[in-house]
Amino acid sequence: MRRVKIIGIALVPTLTLTLGVVGAGVTTALVVGAPAALAAERAWGTSAALTDERGANTGAGVKVTSDGTAVTVWTSGTADGPQELWGATRPADATTWSAPVRIAADQERVSGVYLVTGRDGSATVAWDRFTSERFDSHSTSTLLPGAEAWTAPAPITSAPFGSDLMLLSGPGGRITAVWNGNPTPGEDESDVGVFASDLPSPGAGWSDAVQISSGSAYELRAATAGDGTVTVAWQAVISGPEALRVSTRAAGSADWSAPEVIRNGNSTPIELDVQAAVDGAALVSWSGISSARSFVYRPAGGTTWGRAEYLPPEESTSTTTPPQLEADGRVTAFWAFESTGLRTATRAVNGTWSQTRTVAEEREGFRVWGGPSIGQDGTFAIMWETFENDLWALTRSDGTWHYPVHVGRLDPYTDGSVAAGTDGRAVAVWNKQLGMTGDHYPIEQVWATATGAAKPSRRDHVGDDRFPDLYAQGTNGSLRVYQGDAAGKVSTFADGGTWPATSTLIPFGDLDGDGANDTLVTDEAGGLYRHSPQRGRVITPQTPAAKIGSGWKPFDSLTYSGDFTADGRPDLVARETATGDLYLYAGTVGGGLTRTGRIGTGWKNLTIVGAGDLNGDKHADIVTRTANGDLYRYAGTGKGTIGNGVKFGTGWGGMADIVGIGDLTGDGADDVLARTTGGDLYRYAGNGTGGVGAGVKIGTGWKSFAGIR
Repeated sequence: MRRVKIIGIALVPTLTLTLGVVGAGVTTALVVGAPAALAAERAWGTSAALTDERGANTGAGVKVTSDGTAVTVWTSGTADGPQELWGATRPADATTWSAPVRIAADQERVSGVYLVTGRDGSATVAWDRFTSERFDSHSTSTLLPGAEAWTAPAPITSAPFGSDLMLLSGPGGRITAVWNGNPTPGEDESDVGVFASDLPSPGAGWSDAVQISSGSAYELRAATAGDGTVTVAWQAVISGPEALRVSTRAAGSADWSAPEVIRNGNSTPIELDVQAAVDGAALVSWSGISSARSFVYRPAGGTTWGRAEYLPPEESTSTTTPPQLEADGRVTAFWAFESTGLRTATRAVNGTWSQTRTVAEEREGFRVWGGPSIGQDGTFAIMWETFENDLWALTRSDGTWHYPVHVGRLDPYTDGSVAAGTDGRAVAVWNKQLGMTGDHYPIEQVWATATGAAKPSRRDHVGDDRFPDLYAQGTNGSLRVYQGDAAGKVSTFADGGTWPATSTLIPFGDLDGDGANDTLVTDEAGGLYRHSPQRGRVITPQTPAAKIGSGWKPFDSLTYSGDFTADGRPDLVARETATGDLYLYAGTVGGGLTRTGRIGTGWKNLTIVGAGDLNGDKHADIVTRTANGDLYRYAGTGKGTIGNGVKFGTGWGGMADIVGIGDLTGDGADDVLARTTGGDLYRYAGNGTGGVGAGVKIGTGWKSFAGIR
C-alpha cells in the first residue's frame, strides 16, 4: 500500500449555528455541513477482517475491475521466513468478500507487490521475491473474469534485474511492464536505465526488454491511456530545474519517444505521479519541497506538453494530493488550504479552473490515505484518518460532492487505500497492526469495508434490510423496534432501551445525510433532538444526538411522512395544539429543520398519520382520521404544500393507532398498519393510487404498548 500523507487539519462535516424561525417561538439549530451542492452519502458497512490473527498479513492495496468487482491481495508471513501471496474479491452487488485464495506459496522476501486491473474484468498482480541469483525474481498471476482461482505464477523473463516495476493494462488484454534496472543477464550491469516489455495476452510470452532511457531513475511512474498510449515519467537527477523526464509510446507503435525534459522549477521534485485518460490525455504532476504541487498536461491527440502549472493556480495551498485526470480530460485537484478545510476545483480542458469548493470543514490534524481514486463513471473517492484515529470518507458521483461520512475508528497511523467503483460506490482496505515478532517484524491483519446502498429505505432503521420497521413504546418508556420482513409482517424486535415517558420518538429519514435514517426526539421541556445511529443499528438513549431545536411544547402530532419539498431531504409536519394549524418544517442541507410555512388550518380533533407516498407520485402524503372514523388523504404537491382532502375510508374509529409504515409487502406501494383497541395488529396494503386494501391481521397482543409509530 502507498503510505499515508499528512495533509493538514482534520475534517469534520458540521458546525452549528442557531437561527430564529418566525412563528410560535420555535428555534431550530441549523447544522451546516458544506455548500448546498452536497448530497446524501452512501453509508459505509461494518469493517471486517479478511485474514486471521495468526500470521503477519500485509495488504497491497485494492482495485476495482471493469465489472465492479473489488480485488485485494496481501502477503502472509514475515521476511525472515517463507511467505505466501493471497487474494480476495468482492463483486459489485455483494455484501461480503470471497474466501481468501492462495496465489503463490514458498516465496522469500516478497516486495514490490503491484496490482492492476484489465479492461476485460481481469486482475493481474506482480511481485518481486529474493532468489540466490536474482534471475527471474519478478512473477505475475492473473485472475480471469469469472474465475475463482488465480493462474499459476509465471516469471517476467524480460526483467531479471528490475526494480520499481509497474504493470500497465492496455487494450486487448495487453500488459506492459515498466521498470528501472539492468538489461538482460550477461550484458553490462552498469548500463542501467528505464526499460519496458509487453505481454500481448494472458498465457503469451513477454517481449524482449526495450530500453527507454539510460542512467538512474530515482522515481518512476507510468500510465496507459484508453487508446493504448503509454506515458512514462521519471526523476533522472536528484535535484535541479530539469530533474524530470518523460517518454511516450503512441498507440499501435513499438517505438518510444526520446526522453523529454520537464522543467520542474528550482525546487527538488518529490511524489511524482502520472495519469492518462480514456481519450488519450496525459498528466504528469509532482510536489516540490518548497513549492506547491505542479503539473504538465498533454491533451488528447497532442504530442506536446504544456507549460508547468501550479495546483490550483489562484491559491496558496497548504498541501495537496495528486490531481486526478478524469475520463474527459479535466483535472480535479484536492487540497487543504489554511483554515478553510478540504477544498477542490476542476480544470477544464481549455485550462480554466472552476470555482473553488469546500467539501469538508476543518478541526484537527489528519492524514490522507495515499491519493484519491476515480471510477469508470467519474465516481471520486478519498479517505483520511484524523489524529484522533477517526476514519472519514468523501465521494463524488454524478458530478455532485457528497457529505463526508464517518467510517469508523482505527489504530494510530493505519496504512490503507481506497478504490472507487461506479454510482458512488467505493471500497477500502487497510492493515491493522497486532504486534511484533521476536525479530521485530510487524504482525498485521488485513481489514476491509465498502459502501452500501445509496439511500436507506423509508423507515428502515434496524438491519439495513430494505424493510420498514415499527416503533413500539411501553408505558414505562421502553422502546422496541420491530423489523419488517419478507412476509409483510413485523415480528423480530431490537431493544431500543428505556426513554423518559415524557419523550416523543419520531422515526425519521436521513436528516443529517450520513446514509442512515435518524430518529427525532422531543423532551418535556420542548427540546428537539436528532439521534443518528449507525446504519442498521437500533436507536438507544446513548445514540449520538444533536439538539436541533427548542420551543416545541406548543405542538403535538409531530409527524414524518417523507419529502414534501422534492429536495431529497426528509421533512417534519407539526400541528399547533392551540389553533389546530398545521406547519411544515423542511429538512436542511446541514441536518436541521427550517419552517417553510403553514400548510393547513382547522386540524384540531384529527388523528394525523404520516402515510408516505400513497398515490405513487413520488411526493409525501398525509392521512387524517376524523372523530367519526373517516379517513382522508391529503396529497403532497412536492412544492411544500398539500392538496385538498379526499375521503378513502370509513369505520376506523376503533383503531388505537394508525401508522404509515412504508412498503411492508415489497410490491412498491406504501402500506398502512393499524392497532385495534383490543391489541390486534392489521396491515392494509396500499394500491399505489391513493387507497388501501382490506385489512390482514398480522399480530396480536399489542394492547400493552402505550403507542406505536
